[in-house]
Amino acid sequence: MTFERLYTTYFPDVYRFAVWLTRDTTEAEDVASETFIRAWGKRDRLRTETLKGYLFAIARNTFIKRRHASDKNEQLPAVVFDGAPDPHRTASARMDLDRVTRALSQMPSPDRLALVLRTEHSLPYEEIARVLEISVGAARVKVHRARRRLLAQAMTNNGGTSWP
Repeated sequence: MTFERLYTTYFPDVYRFAVWLTRDTTEAEDVASETFIRAWGKRDRLRTETLKGYLFAIARNTFIKRRHASDKNEQLPAVVFDGAPDPHRTASARMDLDRVTRALSQMPSPDRLALVLRTEHSLPYEEIARVLEISVGAARVKVHRARRRLLAQAMTNNGGTSWP
């Protein structure tokens, strides 16, 4: 696989994941770029069946290293840029997104990341475990707990009706 093919195939997913991690598009570009540089430096270890998860693990580790280096420990903002511009989003959909974002921001980071990797990036539990450096069972539990927290929050906010 060439670097160009690796980059064009996986950059959108890695970038979106980096936006979720950093909450800043400029920093997300840096994290994503550094991810591909690190991955290419270890291209002899790349296996296509786990490549996406491997890139996510590198992105997560790069983000953690950058955060430790800059000593930033910011809270998630109430409104999060989701990385996919959609000028036709309705007010109702925006309110739902804001509610989900607030609920996600109240979750512990590993649970939130596990849910995002599973739902947004469709990673199998084995890859989530590898990215978060936990067991497969723990990955399943984290995703399950995160889903239950979102459901409980939805039930609380809407008087028993579900959302979105």
